[in-house]
Amino acid sequence: MTINIIRTGLFRVNTLVVPLDNGKCFVVDPAACALSGDEHAVTDYLKAHKLDCVAIVLTHSHFDHITGIAPLKAAFPSAKIAIHKSEMNELEQPPGPMGGQVIRFFDDMRLWDEVAKQPAADTPLTDGMDFEGWKVIHTPGHTPGSICLYNKSENTLISGDTVFAYGGYGRTDMAGGDEAQIMHSLALLHQTIPSGTHVYPGHDEDFVWER
Repeated sequence: MTINIIRTGLFRVNTLVVPLDNGKCFVVDPAACALSGDEHAVTDYLKAHKLDCVAIVLTHSHFDHITGIAPLKAAFPSAKIAIHKSEMNELEQPPGPMGGQVIRFFDDMRLWDEVAKQPAADTPLTDGMDFEGWKVIHTPGHTPGSICLYNKSENTLISGDTVFAYGGYGRTDMAGGDEAQIMHSLALLHQTIPSGTHVYPGHDEDFVWER
């Protein structure tokens, strides 16, 4: 399996195009938007490679991971929008309570308008469920509904902002963050994800997992 990384949005999020069978795919954390000047980066890639996006998966609801949902959904209207059940409310009328506080934390209200354009999620994810062949692992701490996706047969983990290369992990000093929770989530990953797993984080470069 070859996962393509497209760095999108103001914070250069690792938007992932994850291939499925029969020319289909799902996209993780689309951030491409007009504000960052790359609104069509993801949709152009999918069209160029003749890929049908069947789902948009969000590792969490922070603004820098969701501002590209709208153009992707417009291009692929049947695509599901999936997020952990505890953060579904953040996309009901975005930005939600947590999202609004995070935007204020960064003191850039232009983000408010970009987030407000995004459609609601329609597919709740839960810990342990199978989503298109990937196991959902609930890893709260960066946000209450942060998730990772693990594919054992492909030896691959999509980690969002839960864990980064070089031992880094998602910040917990913003609304919804919890240092104790993220320590527990990291311990869970160290116990369950085998060494040698290829990890795709939400920012920076991908890496090979070492316990």
